[in-house]
Order: sequence, then C-alpha cells, then structure tokens
Amino acid sequence: MSDSNTTTPLAPEGSHANPGTPPAATKSALTLWALIVAIVAIVSAIIPGLSFIAWVPALVATILGIVGLATKRPGRGKAITAIILGPIALLVAIIVSIGTIAAGISDALPSTDSTSAGDAPADAEPDAAAVGTRANPAPAGSTVIVSDNSGEIYEIAFGAATLDANSIIAAENMFNQPADAGSQYILVPITFTYVGEETGTPWIDLQFAFVSAAGTTHDGTSSIAVAPQPITDINELYPDASASGNLVLMVPTADIEKGLLTVSPLFGDKYFVALV
Repeated sequence: MSDSNTTTPLAPEGSHANPGTPPAATKSALTLWALIVAIVAIVSAIIPGLSFIAWVPALVATILGIVGLATKRPGRGKAITAIILGPIALLVAIIVSIGTIAAGISDALPSTDSTSAGDAPADAEPDAAAVGTRANPAPAGSTVIVSDNSGEIYEIAFGAATLDANSIIAAENMFNQPADAGSQYILVPITFTYVGEETGTPWIDLQFAFVSAAGTTHDGTSSIAVAPQPITDINELYPDASASGNLVLMVPTADIEKGLLTVSPLFGDKYFVALV
C-alpha cells in the first residue's frame, strides 16, 4: 500500500533535465557569425587599403562556414553563403591590393614627357596658332574643310565679302528691315561642296556667325533678312555635289574690317575666316 503523502523530489535549482543538449540559439550562433564575418570580408576587400587585411576575415568566414556545415548546425544556408563569399572576398582583396600597389608605383615614377615646358630649350619658340583659329584666321577668300565627329563633311569656298550690303538687302525684299543703328548688313558669297559619305544640307548642317573686333558674336538670329540667292535655297547635296548661295548677317559697323566670320558644324569647333 502506497503512501498518498509521498511527493516526487524536485530537481536541484539550476539543473537541466538534459544538460548535454545546448540551446538552439547557441547552435545557430556559429553559422550566423560565419555569415557576418563573410560580409565584413567582402566590404573590406573592395576598399583600397583595407583590402590588404581582408584575407583575415575571408579565411575566418570560410573556416566557420565549413565547421557549421560539418557539424550540422542550424543555419545551413548561412554556412554555405559564408563558404562561397569567403574565397570571393579573398580573390577580390588580391585584385584590389595589386591595383593599389600598381597605382602607387605609377605615381612614384618620374614623368617621361620630353615636351614639358620645363624641359624646353631657352631659345625655343611656341608653335604658331593653327590656321582657322581666332588668333590666326584663314585669309579672306579661303577654301576650308569643315569636319564633324564623322569626319570631313564640307569643302567651303568663301567669295569676296560685301561689307556694306544695306542697299542690296533693301532692294531684295520690301519687307527687309533696315539695319539697327550702329550696325550694317554684310553679304558673303559661299560655295559648298559636300565631301561626306551620305548627304548634307549646308544651311542645316552648318552654323555661321560674325565675331566683332570687340569680341561680340552676331549670328542669323540677330536679324531676319532675305538675301539674293540665299544659302537657305540650297537643297540636299550628295557626295561631290556643289551649290552656291549668299550669307547675310547684320553686324556692328565699328572696326568691321577687323571682324571675323565663323563656320562650325552642329557638333564641332568654330573655324575663323577673315573678311578682308
């Protein structure tokens, strides 16, 4: 007959029913740390300077990932990711470190540029400005070649400019307005030959302007006037085809002889030509 007052003894305080089994969180900590260290390794590998020591977290992450996978810890995906990222971080660190060293060596080498101003002989003179610049414009009546990003597109022959074309413009069209005070019309005959590979329309492909002696620019937007045989009447040209027309611009009268005509493609540099 059993004693009804018998009680089951309690386990001592602080003991566990199964002391040999660690908590699940402790098991998964290893794979989590493997992933964190792998991320640190990748970040360090791509930063010049830190790339020299990125191999340390890269190796640690790989080892932790292998241990976590071998011991079947929770977080198998984290372990596999660490095993993949570790070697990648190591490879990136090597590449970035080599690039950093190479850049440092290149900067440390002395310059081999033999044309620098410091090495030039004392009696050497600078090259003359290229023809067609504002400092050295092409002579009046020149034939010039204009190029854009595709290559040569037009051969342009400038005729003798009429610097005071006010009466010509007034007689050409009754709606032409007189030149502004202190200004006058100029008329420049131009012959275009298309030398590109496709087709071209000069008044669309090219821009013209007058640069005064004072340095101000005046283009076709300054005044709308109809010229005799204007260049805007020229149609599309095929390779080697030529056409002629007149350019009219309203320009400042002061020092007009010192002004320059410019021509440029839509995408390219200006070419300067003297008027007289």
